[in-house]
Amino acid sequence: MVLWTLIVFFFLVIIGIPIAFSFGLGALFHWAVSDPSNTIVVVTKSFGSLDSFSLMAIPLFILAGDIMKEGAISRHLINLINGVIGKIKGALAHVTVIASLFFGAISGSAAATVAAIGGIMIPEMIKKGYSRENAVVVSAASGFLGVLIPPSIPLIIYGFNAEVSIAKLFLGGIVPGILMAVGFLIVNRFMYNKQLKNIEASASLEEVINEVPRETISPDPKGKNSFKKNLINAIPALLMPVIVLGGIYSGVFTPTESGAVAALYGILVSVFLYRSIGLKKLVFISGNSALMSAVILLIIGLAGVFGWLITTEQVPMKLAEAVTNITSNPYIILLMLNVIYLILGTFLETITAIVITTPIFLPLILAVGIDPIHFGIIQTVNLSVGLITPPMALNLLMASKIGNIPILQTVRALIPYFIVAIIVVLIVTYVPAVVLFLPNLL
Repeated sequence: MVLWTLIVFFFLVIIGIPIAFSFGLGALFHWAVSDPSNTIVVVTKSFGSLDSFSLMAIPLFILAGDIMKEGAISRHLINLINGVIGKIKGALAHVTVIASLFFGAISGSAAATVAAIGGIMIPEMIKKGYSRENAVVVSAASGFLGVLIPPSIPLIIYGFNAEVSIAKLFLGGIVPGILMAVGFLIVNRFMYNKQLKNIEASASLEEVINEVPRETISPDPKGKNSFKKNLINAIPALLMPVIVLGGIYSGVFTPTESGAVAALYGILVSVFLYRSIGLKKLVFISGNSALMSAVILLIIGLAGVFGWLITTEQVPMKLAEAVTNITSNPYIILLMLNVIYLILGTFLETITAIVITTPIFLPLILAVGIDPIHFGIIQTVNLSVGLITPPMALNLLMASKIGNIPILQTVRALIPYFIVAIIVVLIVTYVPAVVLFLPNLL
């Protein structure tokens, strides 16, 4: 019966039924056939799946990320980083990676990072002489740093589903995120040399910036006073992750409460300090954040019903038993899980993949002695690679629209960044200390 339920679920997904409704309809099919009196479980279990204090962090961090995206935060971050590394070869590509790293520590969202940083930097790189393909790929790849560097919405969802410490998950994502960023910076340097003929090396960064409307990126004249001004303007943005994460790890507030602090701080900075958002725009942003939160929570609620169905039918335990009968070697099992998650990431949205697979694979990884914090980071890093891997490739789709280029045209330029991402996946998988060193200090 479970097999038929899974077939119905995947059939609904394939024909285009929204994933949340596919979960609900699949569960309804199961109970309509096996026990019609149990169909009320769809309602009770979906509500129960959402009845959690931890999940309140999701709409709060989404609101904070949207406020930061629409405010002047990204512009001030980019100006500051430009002032520091503007003379380095391939500076604009490096700025994109570093700014995405910092913005990810503010928004917790890959999509918000691509929109905020890529929306500014893709046109800049094209004006400077970078190929459209490279400009798009750099921004798309850098964008998924937003789901590795804390606070991360996918890590919150995994922590809720796996019932592990979200604070420790946040710490576990820091080193993998930095490793990924360093790898991308190295690729940027090689790619700069490759297309040096196309890049107008003689044009100063100031000349390029001054061609752009002021609302996208402000001029950054040379001199200590300019750097000082940019630093002062960027301090409120740089303080946000310090306040949010510092508050969590010092015990001042919980990860959920930190979402409220982040949203409030974002409003105060954007509305009253930068004055980049008015009341009318704030209401509009809040409405969009509420819609996005509703979509995510609907998926989580109905996926909870599906997960409960799978669990009550003992599918995870049977899977763990079947796999351990074949091999109990954790290295081989981790390799299998990496392949599965890399494939899932190409056609499933990150949050959906997490809520589907966590209840299934968690008993397996516990049975072979893999730390659930370690597994959560492995899962998230693998799925984040899917954000730049067609056909799903949400980051690549967004960046391609900004760069006005077909997504298939970017595939060749994507290969070096994909290779770096896979190398980091393997390091994270087989060197647990990379993930667990910081959480073990907590």
